[in-house]
Amino acid sequence: MGFITSPIGKQHALDLLLVTSIVAVLTMVHVLVPSSLQDQLALRPADPQWYTLLTAAYTHASFDHLQANLIGYLLAVCYVYWLCLYLERRQWFWQTTLGLLVITPLVVNSANVLLYGTYLPEINGVTRGFSGVVAAFVGFLLISFTAAIREAHTAQLAQAIGVGLILLLLLLIDTVYAKTLRPIVAGLVVFGICVQAASVLYHRDWDTLVQTRSREQLLFQIVGGGLIVLVLAILTLQMFPAELVVNNSFVNIFAHGIGFIIGTGVSAVVLSYNG
Repeated sequence: MGFITSPIGKQHALDLLLVTSIVAVLTMVHVLVPSSLQDQLALRPADPQWYTLLTAAYTHASFDHLQANLIGYLLAVCYVYWLCLYLERRQWFWQTTLGLLVITPLVVNSANVLLYGTYLPEINGVTRGFSGVVAAFVGFLLISFTAAIREAHTAQLAQAIGVGLILLLLLLIDTVYAKTLRPIVAGLVVFGICVQAASVLYHRDWDTLVQTRSREQLLFQIVGGGLIVLVLAILTLQMFPAELVVNNSFVNIFAHGIGFIIGTGVSAVVLSYNG
């Protein structure tokens, strides 16, 4: 990834205003909308109303629930926007963002109806929250990161790093729930990363890479890439916490996983469509 040298103009300021308007909307819904109406907007898998497939994502059970989702959203979307600025793909950012804000709640809550309303009807409760959409933006962040690597280097290196990151995140999730680093899982992850890296290491001329980039550029790429990997790890731990019951509420990691898949799929499809 290279430097972004263009100044922040009115267009970028408007983008950031629109991005943060989601925070304002979610906060106003939680603070200003009566709790009785919020309950009607939440999804009841045992007796779903069609509109709640969308509206349930924009209501929250508590302020702590709202705050956690807003922090995750801002962390993911700001890095995604930064990468899209580098790629000069503002249109891709907005097409994907609008798609995720609509498609993700519909798919995630439809899956909730199928899971809880059909297969677990004995669980009586409501589903609400923006976390599925946050997970989708984490998937968008992964795709935009690999796209930036492809832009700066090669598609082969981008694929190797993308697959390697997914394997490492899966290892992190396994470690959280197994409460230990299982050697067989870690070994499989290392093997998978080595397979991806082997061809890249064999064909890549690393001396040319170093010579064609200044020390500042390489440092920027390493630090920037490291920050994004750290953000992905933090958001993964937020999506898949060790404790699945918080304040008598179940953390729906099933929805988070679906949201992540939607985010990677939609962003990749829109990117390929835009060329």
